[in-house]
Amino acid sequence: QLEVKQLPRPTDHLTGAYLFERGGNIYSTYGGLQQWNAARNRWEPGADKGGTQESMRLGHGVLTFGHSRVLWNDSVILEPPAEGTYQLFFYANGHLCFYHVNRKDGPYRKYTDDTDGFSRLYAVPWSPKDRGVDLKRAITFLLPVVGETTFAWGQLGNQIVTGSNIGGFYRFQNGKWDKLLEPDLTTSYQLYSSLGFGDKLLMGQYPTGRLFEYDGEQIRDLNEWPPVPPGVRGSAREAQTTCIYGGELIAGVWPWGELWRYSPDAAKWDLDRRMFDHPAPSDKVTHPYDIENEGNSPQNRWGQRVTSLVPNRTSLFISTSAKAPYEWEPGTYSFLEPDLWKSYGLVYEATMPGHLSIPIKWTEGKTTLSFVVSEDRMTILQDGRLLGSAKSGSGVANPVNVKWGDGLFGPHACQSLSGTIEQ
Repeated sequence: QLEVKQLPRPTDHLTGAYLFERGGNIYSTYGGLQQWNAARNRWEPGADKGGTQESMRLGHGVLTFGHSRVLWNDSVILEPPAEGTYQLFFYANGHLCFYHVNRKDGPYRKYTDDTDGFSRLYAVPWSPKDRGVDLKRAITFLLPVVGETTFAWGQLGNQIVTGSNIGGFYRFQNGKWDKLLEPDLTTSYQLYSSLGFGDKLLMGQYPTGRLFEYDGEQIRDLNEWPPVPPGVRGSAREAQTTCIYGGELIAGVWPWGELWRYSPDAAKWDLDRRMFDHPAPSDKVTHPYDIENEGNSPQNRWGQRVTSLVPNRTSLFISTSAKAPYEWEPGTYSFLEPDLWKSYGLVYEATMPGHLSIPIKWTEGKTTLSFVVSEDRMTILQDGRLLGSAKSGSGVANPVNVKWGDGLFGPHACQSLSGTIEQ
């Protein structure tokens, strides 16, 4: 079972928190970039990069995605465009991908010409040896709807995929973009998370609240993945977050802040808990506090999100939010005063035996990784140096069938590890 403890809030005035991990450290984004200091049990200010504060390790360096710009080791390699914005960056398979959106403050609408606005997908070849991002080399794709952007990118083998907020689904493969699903302005269809799991890509969807499966060619709805729990409506549900922790698939589902666990061994979903203890679940409303919040905009403001599921070392970090990380307005929402509103924007640290995820040191040449599992410990070493250890899960000391495979996270375009198993 998961053991869960509440951590200090990253902010004292926002109704939401979003987390990410880099280099073995946990960061919170909204309200200013902050880094979790476990030894001091507190959040500490980080170097603000703007935008969504996203960054990723790449070889020896760090690729940072700011507001309409990209930095490599703190040097700008892509400046903002002359019109519109660059949004939702993603780097994979040697390409920097992003959306170029120029909505011109209008509603979502069919594209007519660039003077009325546009959304374009970009895939630009880039590697750390390049000085900057050369947009002359970009492979672009004009999207059918002005304002299309994304909540989730994904990677499956040599494919990069993205689902738009209007229901479009696009693939970049072999140097070109193609459209697998047509966007629809009349139907809600949004993908909120993606995760390589086995030989498929799983994507969390709205409004079903289920995971959809992509096999490289087709998208398939997975019935009751996860199911709708008793006592709530089956509409307007969203599988916003997914991860693998302790060998299990974990999913966070809106609007009741549900934390689900799927065991591949048992082939079964279990509702581990809600990340909120209020209000009581009800099928009389779609979202928590719909009745109490009637007349306010948006009415579903106090729906409950599990915004982050971030494995790091032996732990799983979990965060919550309202529909967005709003500034709390004292006196406006009396039904959440004095302290119920503080459930929105909390961070938790969960642990259970059998999990260890840890960054390795980048080397120019070959490196040797050793994964040692004993009756009570699991250990990772790199070139003979200890990186970390954790308690073993039940049943790992005497495995029945162990073989060298392709990895739990599925197909990729990177160099695979070659190795042996010794028992």
